[in-house]
Amino acid sequence: MDKTKLIEQIQENLKDIYHKAIDADTVIQQQQEQGKAKYTELFKDSLFKAKDRQFLPYVEELASDLVLLQESQDDEHFVTQLKVMVAKLEQIHSLLADFKQLTR
Repeated sequence: MDKTKLIEQIQENLKDIYHKAIDADTVIQQQQEQGKAKYTELFKDSLFKAKDRQFLPYVEELASDLVLLQESQDDEHFVTQLKVMVAKLEQIHSLLADFKQLTR
């Protein structure tokens, strides 16, 4: 698969994650107002640099990673960035799915 198609797939993935993150952050905000959701960050020991108790900062980090991926000049750097990006996407997808199950 060529780089352009990979980047397009990641962009579509990010759009989906963005919408799910907005919904999840709304639920988190409601829980915090009720005195629940007292954690300080969503991910511990992850590849994410962001440390937040809502999803959007992590989505923003993924968007920044996508820009770096698009700007990769050589294949080796592209593959390295792609591996990190895919791992982060898997982490956030998994957490969003788990969160949705818990809040049903």
